[in-house]
Amino acid sequence: MAPSYLPEDIVFCKKSKNIKTNDVVVMDLELYGRVLKRVCSITEKGIYVRGDNKSYSSPIYEALHQKKSIIGTVIFKLPSKFTFF
Repeated sequence: MAPSYLPEDIVFCKKSKNIKTNDVVVMDLELYGRVLKRVCSITEKGIYVRGDNKSYSSPIYEALHQKKSIIGTVIFKLPSKFTFF
């Protein structure tokens, strides 16, 4: 999800059944584990997702995912470069 989200960033998500196009979601996928992706379309049968890095392709993008695989929507990001004082 670079450049928007980097590997060491910490994200906070909220469980929600109200998923909208362009939401960033955390999903639990059997083959890949937990992934962070952006919802690009929603159908009655499920959702399609994308990453923010347009030069990267993934089999995740081609698959229709069940809404029940969504853990939650991202509501806040703590950047990896964040320091506590």
